[in-house]
Amino acid sequence: MKAKRLVSAVLATAMAFSCAVSASANSIDRTGEVGYYPIRYQGMTIGTRTYIRGDVNGDWEINVTDISLVASFVAGKTNIYNHEGWYYRADCNCDGVVDEKDVKLIANYVKGISKY
Repeated sequence: MKAKRLVSAVLATAMAFSCAVSASANSIDRTGEVGYYPIRYQGMTIGTRTYIRGDVNGDWEINVTDISLVASFVAGKTNIYNHEGWYYRADCNCDGVVDEKDVKLIANYVKGISKY
């Protein structure tokens, strides 16, 4: 049981560190980068899932649908909680908040303006 908790703590720390590094670097654009979010079971992290930051609906493409989902959420018109890991996917600058900055980053990526 202690080993499971240790693994859970290590995975959670690694996840937090990946965003903490970019957040401390003044909210760097991470759109298009591969990330990992925790899979939890009974309060413990039992693994991770791979995602592309900016791909909110999880179809492995960053496109207008993702812009629309995040923009609607920010405007308070829709709920995107039904997409697994949506918060990790939508927070493109790793500042801990899904807001209009993230909408702009995803839109810039789709338009080809992003650094990637």
